[in-house]
Amino acid sequence: MAKYLTVEEISARLRIKEGTCRNRLSRGDDMPPSVRVGRRVLFPEDAFDNWMMERVLESLKKRSTSD
Repeated sequence: MAKYLTVEEISARLRIKEGTCRNRLSRGDDMPPSVRVGRRVLFPEDAFDNWMMERVLESLKKRSTSD
């Protein structure tokens, strides 16, 4: 069964404030994939993990090309 993370949990994992997380979502900034259920925004945990891995790989690629 899929696990879903709340804005609070995503904020903690990204080490940003909840308000920053909500602002990024409302502006359409780069954030993990999410679904809206009523007024709540939920993030599938596996999609979050994939999103983070993509960011890590992008960062490593940028470092290797700048050297």
